[in-house]
This record gives sequence, C-alpha cells and structure tokens, in this order.
Amino acid sequence: MTHNGRNIYEFGEFRLLPTENILEKDGDPIALKPKAFAALVYLVGNHGRLVEKADLLDHVWNGAFVEEASVSKCIWEIRTALDDNSKDSRYIQTVPKHGYRFVADVNVANGVDTSEKITVLPAITPSTVAVSTEPDMVLLESEPPRPSDDLVETPAAIPVQVIPTRRKSFRSAYLAAGLVVIAAASIFAYFYLRRPAPTSTADIATLAILPLKPVVAENRDQALEFAIADSLILKISEAKNVNVKRLFAVRKFTDLQADPVAAGRELEVNYVLASNYQISDGRIRVTSQLINVETGLADRTFRSETDTGNVFTVQDVVAGEISNGLFAKFGTPENLSNPKRATNNEKAYTLYNEALFLLDKNNRDGSLKAIDLLDQAVNLDPDYAAAWAAKAQAYCLFAHTGGGIPSEVFAKAEPNLEKALAIDETNVTALTIRGMIARDYYWNAAEAYKNLDRAIALDPNAMLAHRVLAGAYYQDGRFAEALAEGKKAVDLNPTGLWDKWFLAEYQTAAGFPDEGIAGLLHLAEIEPKFQPTYYSLWRQYFLSGRPDKAFEYFLKNKEIWEAKPKEIQDFRNVYAKSGWKGVFRAELDLMRSYDEPNKYSTRKMYIAELAAQVGDADVAFQYLDEALKFRVLQFSNIKVDPLLEPLRSDPRYSQLLIRAKV
Repeated sequence: MTHNGRNIYEFGEFRLLPTENILEKDGDPIALKPKAFAALVYLVGNHGRLVEKADLLDHVWNGAFVEEASVSKCIWEIRTALDDNSKDSRYIQTVPKHGYRFVADVNVANGVDTSEKITVLPAITPSTVAVSTEPDMVLLESEPPRPSDDLVETPAAIPVQVIPTRRKSFRSAYLAAGLVVIAAASIFAYFYLRRPAPTSTADIATLAILPLKPVVAENRDQALEFAIADSLILKISEAKNVNVKRLFAVRKFTDLQADPVAAGRELEVNYVLASNYQISDGRIRVTSQLINVETGLADRTFRSETDTGNVFTVQDVVAGEISNGLFAKFGTPENLSNPKRATNNEKAYTLYNEALFLLDKNNRDGSLKAIDLLDQAVNLDPDYAAAWAAKAQAYCLFAHTGGGIPSEVFAKAEPNLEKALAIDETNVTALTIRGMIARDYYWNAAEAYKNLDRAIALDPNAMLAHRVLAGAYYQDGRFAEALAEGKKAVDLNPTGLWDKWFLAEYQTAAGFPDEGIAGLLHLAEIEPKFQPTYYSLWRQYFLSGRPDKAFEYFLKNKEIWEAKPKEIQDFRNVYAKSGWKGVFRAELDLMRSYDEPNKYSTRKMYIAELAAQVGDADVAFQYLDEALKFRVLQFSNIKVDPLLEPLRSDPRYSQLLIRAKV
C-alpha cells in the first residue's frame, strides 16, 4: 500500500504515531530504540500478515549486513515494551523459521488502512522515544575451558476500524521540547545520536557522576578521585528529581581519554557530571561540568576549592559546594542529611575503595589482592563493617573463579561475614553475600531468599543483591522471576558484562531463546574477549536445534581458551564424520583425561553433562556424585541444567536430589 504518513495506530492500551516517533501506553510515552520502533511500525502496518525476517532486515536495516539475531533482539525489545511474550502472544506471534505476525486488533486513526506493505526507514532521532537498554573469566593453569561453576555467579486478517484522532494535552509541549533539542543538537547528530540517549520519566532524570580526572596526570590520586565521586553520588542521590548511578556502575571510567558523553550513553543516563581536579600549593581545585548526553553540550559548570589534607574534609567540602549547584537543577531534598561515615580512619577508607575497584574486575587475582587490602583496612579499624563484608565478598569471588575447594574458601568467608553483621546487622553487602553462600554452597533456597529480600528491602538499588537473587530464582526453576531480577541488575549496571551474560541465560530459560542468543551475540560484539559468551552460545544454539551454528561457537570457545590448532582440527574432523554425538564423546574423553577421580576440580559438572548427552548415565552419575561430595558450585543448578535432561527419568537422579537436599 501507499503509506499514509498521518496514520495513528491503536491496539490494546497502546497508541503508535510513526511520524512523531512516539509509542505511548495510556497516554504515557514508552521507550524504544529506533530500530525496534521502526520494526514495530512495519509489523503494525502489516498487521495480520506474516512478515518474514528477511523482510524486516530489508526494510528496517535497509539491506545492510547484520546477523539474523538482530531481528530477534528487536522483537524482544518490542515485546518488553508491550509487556508481551512469545508464548501468550497478545501482540506479536512468532512463526518458527519464517518470521512474525502482528495479531492484535488494530484501529487506524487520521488515515485509511489498505492492504499493501509499508516501508519504514529508520531515522536518527533524539531520544524522545529511544532508550538504550542494552561476567571476567579466569583460566586455570593447564586446565581446559570450564563450565559455569567457575563463573562469578551461578544463565487471518485482523478487522480494522477507523476512529477519530485523540491527543493528550501534553502533546504540543512534548513535541516543542523535542524540536528545541533537535535544533540544539544538529551539529552533534553524527557523533552523539548514532546510539540514542535514554529517556527519563516525566519528572525523574538519570545522572552518572564519573570519577574525577587530574589535569596533570603525574599528580593522579585515584583513591581521592573515587572518594569525591562517592561523596557526590551519596549527596546528590537525595535530590528530588534525579536517579543517580551508584559508584560500582561508574568505577570503570577511569581512563583519562574517556569521552564522558560516550560513558553516559553506555550507562544509559540523561546527564553526566564530568570533573577534573588540580592540586597545587596544598590546595585542590575541582571543576565539574553537567553534560546533557543527548546533545553533548555542557548544561552547567561548577567549581570548588579547598585545602588538601584529610580526604574526608576534601570530600565534604567539594561534595557540599558542587551538590548545591546540582540541587538547583534537580531539586533540593526536604531533609538534606550528611552521609553516614562507615569509618573515621582515612587510610582504612582508602584501602577499602582500592579493594572495591579490584573486586569490580571479577577475577581471581583481583580477589586475592582485595583480600590483602581489606585485611589492612580492618586492622586499622576493626569496627569497619563494610570492609569485613567486602572481605567476605572477595573470598566468595575467589571461590567462584575456581580459586580453591569451596568448603575451604567459604570457611574463610563466613567469619568475616558474621563479623560485619555483628557490627552492622543492616549491612546490605553482608546480607547479600550470606544469601549467596546459602544459594551456592548450602543449597538452601529459603535462607538465600530471606537474606536477599532483606538486602533489597534495605537498598532497592543494590545491584549485587538483584544479581544473586536472579541466580537463586533460576536455580529454583522460577525463570520469569529470574529474568525480571536479571533486568534490574542490568538496569542498575548497564556496563556490566556479567549481568548481560546472566540476562541472556535467563531469557532462554524463560522461553525466549532468540532473545538470549541475540543478547549473547551483542555481548560478543561489544567485548570479543569475554570468554563465557562463547561457551553459552554453543550451548544455546545446540539446545535450539541449530547444530552447525552450535559447532561454530564450540570452536570459537576452544579458540578463546587458546586450544592447540591440532585439537581444534581434530574436533572439525570428528564433527564432519560423527556430528555432535562424536563431538560430545571426544570432549568427554578430553575432559576426563584432565580430571582426577575423587579429587576436587571445577569440571565435574561439565563432565556429567557430556556423559548425559552421549547416553553414558553411569559416568554421568559418577561425576554428579563427586560434584556433590566436593560441593562444586555449579551443582546448585542441577534441577534446571538442560544438558542433564536425559538423566531426569533415572531413579538415581531423584535419589541424588534427596541426598543433596536441593
């Protein structure tokens, strides 16, 4: 058909205005990325008809070469915005191996609906509707790729009715504001609008306060940079109309050359506070710019100057002076308070922040260094609850990255945990780690939920608590809840690779395999060296019935773990001759050659999975028994592990669950 640009589509509680790039629900705008918005317009314009994936690729991506999974990712984003899913399909029906059909009743206003397809060219627009919503593995010496027990945490035509046009009263103001933004941002469009900035709600903006940067690199003091940023975050978090990203989300942006606008887009915020500092003659001067991420322009500039010396004094002065300017922008709190000090020892505080920076790296070496720093911190201040809790967290990270036998490592973690809670029973990190240990070591779901729920009640923005709770739901087979919590973790930490990886696992488990694969492919694109991605991709493709793609990523997983060329070629030969059955058998033999029976190793569960897939139940249960004996962390997934499915009808499986009390 010839598309009428004035058409307004209504379906369910939604209105779609293509020419204005607006999707709204009950009058409120809903965020969608440009590609997802264009795909939705194309599907709605062709409601009732099958739209093939190739068609969407042609019309939305203009024939550009992209992975087919990009379509799946778009569909998932649309379904999320419409609160739809592939099983119930209120709006979008998946036609396996073909494409999609928009199945809801559609009313067309201010135009006429005809029977031809429409062409929608995705436009680069400011983010009146677009929002960006997009785990470091350690290789054991002389060990082959490990499965996820070594991870940081345990992934007919539709009737049409023409109706009169209705508009909400805020429409003209909304559009006028959008036009002003377009005009102001035009010269930055190519650089800053390639990936649209996120939207805020009508009253709440989002802000990231980045670590400070030195004007003179030789005078850098990273502990001070984090300390001031932390104080500003805590102070501005009390403002009326702004949601501030936590320090864990911004701590990675320490590169002196990092672009604050790019950081803002990666963090999916509306504003970034970028600051630099100079230290000279016993004085420190801080200059901060509040940057609008959408336009790339500085909205306001703030300055503060004080004597150097005690880090707490510097924090208080700088945070106080700069926050006053930010409060003028975002609203002054009714009862402005001073953030509670976790310690009065300046050196202990510095060591604690250095340790948190290492823990953010999510690797074994970082966890060991963090433990050493935190030991020093609690020696300086034995009542520093946050440092005791972080030390317990570091031990857990060491265990999850294959650093030692779980029983031995957790035995070191728990005394630190109890010390933290004895000092402060409301310490959110301590409650979270207690929940993690209950989940992964004791396999006690009730205890895990109790501690994690309390942690989140105390701090709804505790990303780690949401991450651990998502894993608990997953292990318990509560996949929809795992997916919801996984999304919260990603929202709180948009740059977190682990959280994106976990989310892809939960999407697949919850019945959205295309979305899970699309998320993993995106992860491989943004961080090609992130090892867990490829391990998950071959499993996901295998389980979704795409053996060739599965084998492609099986080899990529081998390559990223630096397997020898001969080993990779041997697997190619096996696959060509015997398919996946042969690959599983060869991998099983290889893994068993690395493993010593009746000795702890992280690969016990992987061997059991491989044995299950080749039909060798005796070997599978042998290794499951050993995993239970050594409390291998991945064993906590036994009830939901899809590669163990061939074993579930065997009486030994139910007996194993009884013995494990999971």
